[in-house]
Amino acid sequence: MNRCIRAARAVTMKDGEGILENFAMIHDGSTILETGCWTDLKKDFSGEVDDLGEVTVVPGLVNAHVHLGLSHLRGKTVQGQGFTSWVKSLIANPMYIPEMDAVRKAVAGMLESGTVFCADIATANVINIATVMDELGMGFCACCEAMGLQVPEEGAKLFPQKKFINGKVVGSGHALYSTSAELLRAVKKADDEAGLPFPMHLAENAEEDEIVAAGTGVFAEMLRGAGMLADCGNSGITPVEYADSLGLLDGSTLVVHCVRVTDSDIAILEERNVNVCLCPRSNEYIGEGRAPWEKILKSGINTCLGTDSIASNYDLNMWNELEYLLENLEISLSAREALSLVTLNGARALKTDNSYGSLEKGKRAVFATVPSRLEGLLFA
Repeated sequence: MNRCIRAARAVTMKDGEGILENFAMIHDGSTILETGCWTDLKKDFSGEVDDLGEVTVVPGLVNAHVHLGLSHLRGKTVQGQGFTSWVKSLIANPMYIPEMDAVRKAVAGMLESGTVFCADIATANVINIATVMDELGMGFCACCEAMGLQVPEEGAKLFPQKKFINGKVVGSGHALYSTSAELLRAVKKADDEAGLPFPMHLAENAEEDEIVAAGTGVFAEMLRGAGMLADCGNSGITPVEYADSLGLLDGSTLVVHCVRVTDSDIAILEERNVNVCLCPRSNEYIGEGRAPWEKILKSGINTCLGTDSIASNYDLNMWNELEYLLENLEISLSAREALSLVTLNGARALKTDNSYGSLEKGKRAVFATVPSRLEGLLFA
């Protein structure tokens, strides 16, 4: 039997629709059948009504970058000491030993706080983590992260082909300094051919700048000693310029962090229609600095938010991520612009906006409610 969700108001993220008062959403348990004003819809509706009261409903939240496989490492890494120190503290822990109870708890917590879709990055245990997300009803891109210096053979499968009900497996590049150019290009090509997004870390820290420009630095020596330092050409260019030279940047690419981008880098990302995922609290936690949020947002680049892992953040709550950004942002955003960072923009970047990102007919019947503490930030 069809049911109806009622709320005092909603920001549906539908094109041309602002704040909708006296909101109603009719659904069949999985799919939205109709949305609008309750006054208009009630005369033709006879099912059960779930009245949420004096709240603002929005589309279910999208976390565009998380590492669920690190969920057992809460509080086990250093804070504020920079990327190299953070990496050293990270790899001192058992990173790739699956602790699925911790993953399950993390996914359940994300769902409870309103996140309904995420891009999870995993170098190992991709299928195990995807299975947990699938079982719990989390929509997802399970990103199989390519890392290493190998040159893939022609026709090689670069990520698992397993099918899931609530998500899909995609290929992902780790970073320019840790993944060979040939492997990055191959994964990008495989994603393109399958119509999938291509996520990768980019312009995250000063160590990356130095490696790409000159192949030097303490972190470079760490990678070289482990046999993991990719040859980036050492031609004095920025990571964005180098990624562009490899043909990695286009409308299907989601670049994560972008802390260290210049004005010309931002122009390249905008020209190539690249999607950007900011992780503000993670960058602060590690001590990497602050991305030029204002310039990125004003550029028109499709921009979304992610939490990164619990090994580099305080929680995986997307409302907390948005609150931190808004409280520290030096420009004003409309409610729609702010909410798009955690809903529609992420869905578009991950090529899942046919099912997520807005409350409209035919999409998944999933939603979130705005915490009362954010009402003033969003609607003042």
